[in-house]
Amino acid sequence: MQGDLKDSDRMLNPVRSYKDPFVEDGYLVLCEVCYHDGTPHESNFRSKLLAEYAASKDLEAWFGLEQEVTFLNPVTKQPLGLLLQPEEQGQYYCGAGRENIIGRDVMLEFEDRCAIAGIKLAGINAEVMPGQWEWQTPPQEALVVSDNLWVSRYILARVSEDMGVEVSYAPKPHPDYNGAGCHANFSTREMRHQLGAGLLGDLLHVLEEDHVDHLAVCGEGYADRMSGECETSDWKTFTWGYGDRGASVRIPQKVKEDGAGYVEDRRPCANIDPYKLVFSLLQTTKKSTLL
Repeated sequence: MQGDLKDSDRMLNPVRSYKDPFVEDGYLVLCEVCYHDGTPHESNFRSKLLAEYAASKDLEAWFGLEQEVTFLNPVTKQPLGLLLQPEEQGQYYCGAGRENIIGRDVMLEFEDRCAIAGIKLAGINAEVMPGQWEWQTPPQEALVVSDNLWVSRYILARVSEDMGVEVSYAPKPHPDYNGAGCHANFSTREMRHQLGAGLLGDLLHVLEEDHVDHLAVCGEGYADRMSGECETSDWKTFTWGYGDRGASVRIPQKVKEDGAGYVEDRRPCANIDPYKLVFSLLQTTKKSTLL
């Protein structure tokens, strides 16, 4: 809790503003929560990321997040995709047609509202589980990508109010189908310039070394999603591979060919706190020779 009955007042420190996509000439203002003396509240992890970002500026790190979301029936709390009576997954991913897709109207409205707010999206697509969708952010600096993800989640919640759907970020909304993640693509200036076998090996070593600690910021319920099945790695073991969607960390084949680029952390769940996730990746990367 940020306050209690006897001590309920907190100071809101505005840190970023957006054009309000729902109110003409209005603004959405993202704020940090602080005590009266300006000390960040315990729940205010953004302030910690701000300090870490300042200390890691030489990395010139970029992050691109892939936010998955599941639409639920607000009455039954079941995924809307069950209306399609799916026998298996397959035809829903990036699909088209009423027999394959539920929720495109919600996502298109969401995309338009984000554009009005000034939040850039790299794309949207229907996911493997029916009734599940994803939006991607472009590569951005730590604070920008984290702030934008929080505000875009708010925008989707507002859009869903008029669409008769409930938005879920649960890592495993249905036991028989793919879970929902928030894969993190990240790079440093050095990685974008060169990422040969030596540097890549060093980065993977520190990622494996911090695997257990990193899982703590990968979202509540990560073990349910990361079972080793349904395109996930087993949370108990750190793995990596070129083009491997079932690994903890995937190295794109293009990176292997070019010897430069980025890596994809596939461990984070849909319900992550982006400030904590990005903070963890920055701290781990600083341990490698990629500074």
